[in-house]
Amino acid sequence: MSESRIYVRATDAHGTAFRKLGTSFDNSLRVGFWSEDGASIYFDAGVRASTQLHAVDVSTGEVRQVTHERATLSVERDRETGVLLIEYSDPRTPPTAFTVATIERVADRSAWTHLVDVNPQVRDIALGAEVDIEWESTDGKMVGGVLVYPVGYEEGRRYPLIVAIHGGPASADVLRFNGGYNAQVYAGAGYAVLKPNYRGSRNYGNAHRTDIVGDYFTLGFDDIMTGVDHLIEEGIADPERLGALGWSAGGHWSNWILTHTDRFKAISSGAGTMNWISMYAQSDVQRNRQFYLGDGFLYESFESYWDQSPLKYVMNARTPTMIHVVEGDPRVPSPQSVELHMALKKLGVPTELFMYPGRSHGIPDPRNRLVKAVSEMAWMDHYVRGIGEKFEWRQVLETLAEEDVATQPVSDGSAGREVEDPTTRR
Repeated sequence: MSESRIYVRATDAHGTAFRKLGTSFDNSLRVGFWSEDGASIYFDAGVRASTQLHAVDVSTGEVRQVTHERATLSVERDRETGVLLIEYSDPRTPPTAFTVATIERVADRSAWTHLVDVNPQVRDIALGAEVDIEWESTDGKMVGGVLVYPVGYEEGRRYPLIVAIHGGPASADVLRFNGGYNAQVYAGAGYAVLKPNYRGSRNYGNAHRTDIVGDYFTLGFDDIMTGVDHLIEEGIADPERLGALGWSAGGHWSNWILTHTDRFKAISSGAGTMNWISMYAQSDVQRNRQFYLGDGFLYESFESYWDQSPLKYVMNARTPTMIHVVEGDPRVPSPQSVELHMALKKLGVPTELFMYPGRSHGIPDPRNRLVKAVSEMAWMDHYVRGIGEKFEWRQVLETLAEEDVATQPVSDGSAGREVEDPTTRR
């Protein structure tokens, strides 16, 4: 789980030790391409809520940032022509391609040539403004993330807030087009959306990424909640209309939020852990679990795994919670979601379990991804804003041809509805 680094040595220097480059650069280095004179190595790296081109000097090992765009970009060089290809996206620009003739001009946006305008219709769509923000966490550390304003935002008016928590956890939300959990759909419906790059995220230095090792949830939870408090203090978020959602590590934090605060009106947990002890054997990445939970051997130290398990604190759960998972998920297996669902049913907390067909960590087919997105937003609308109907499975069933019905995911109607099993309708 360490950062990637670059080592070099002369090809004719047999037996000479490799020399490490970029020792003072607090991020990963990977070889992208060499300069024509061999003096520099260029690579892409995350910088807070963006991705930028960097260069490392081969002789000194020093790293410098080449581009400074409020965007996500990657740069490649054509070996035959030397022309640079820039893959680019920002909050208002879908992924697109530019070229620039020389590396000396790559930092000059006016020198780029736009190759194709793939989605010109996007310019006619109302989008919420997206900005890189930061706030102070409980321990004084500055934490960053992306704020998506609601479409038509009016200063001084408070809005319902969705906290959309990325997975990984060693990932990051960045300034790109429609990035993460349909945030712009929520913005179009009048929500503000916070995408926090909590402790455990990349792009903010190695300490930020590894601060959660040995105590997975505490600092990340504090970072997320202080981000919410910051938006309340700024007059943007309504403290009485808060929702949270996430997938994978975002689902882990959703479950921790569920069992550690009742400030949210609704939660959607996607492929989240409840019990690190049982998940150790169920999951395909035991090494990751040992790294984050203290690098100890589970069977010698159950206590630390249990102390960091949301299930230990589930008696605190009060928030209506929707649960999504793929039946054959190898990474965060579906029994984790079943444990959460059973607990909430027994505690009388409104809940729905959506188990999708497949054997992948994400929902594999577009139709069921749409089901998840639509049902999730209906859940948020109902509990966070007090509008609309909770999601009804019959609404999906009515759209399906009879021969397709038996292949669709099943909800058990545990939120107080009798919903028939689709397989009985044939």
